[in-house]
Amino acid sequence: MGNKLYKAALGFISVALLLSILWPYNHKLIDFDVEPDFAVLESDEIYFNNTRIVHYRTTENEDLTAAGFKLHRMTKILEDSSSSHFNFAIINHWREDRAYIVAEPNNRFVLSDTVSVAIGDTLLTLPLDHMDYKDHYAFATEIFKRSLTYDLPYLIEGKDSIFLFGTKPNAKTNQVILKDYFRLIGRFR
Repeated sequence: MGNKLYKAALGFISVALLLSILWPYNHKLIDFDVEPDFAVLESDEIYFNNTRIVHYRTTENEDLTAAGFKLHRMTKILEDSSSSHFNFAIINHWREDRAYIVAEPNNRFVLSDTVSVAIGDTLLTLPLDHMDYKDHYAFATEIFKRSLTYDLPYLIEGKDSIFLFGTKPNAKTNQVILKDYFRLIGRFR
């Protein structure tokens, strides 16, 4: 009896392993074209706070805490101020169960009010001083979708173009931030 149970368990594990190899998990983009509501499910917030938060530096001060906000910036982001580049940050409004993404330029004083970003065959114009959460979300969505097809974004400054994230490691870090954010709001599985 014990030998049959052992063989059945071994057969089940072998079949499960074979199925996982033949049909690997594919990440899915979910409803990127639908108007965002920025809602965060409790399960996604628990996953973020228990597994991903160790990679982030959380900013909490009296004003943010009183309003119910936490600002998360990844610890590996490029903080060099010698050249212009962008980094993303996640804003968690924990009282309302909402999360927002914000593109932060490192040299705001160097960049003009409106900047242009070229990615693939698309030119995006960003009015930095007049962007709301939906504008930041649309920009992050375009960057993330294009990064999955290996299109690189460039910041256009006059006749020059520089890599939007400054360096390749910083681009990978920002892609992780975007992946964490879209998982947090349930748009990436």
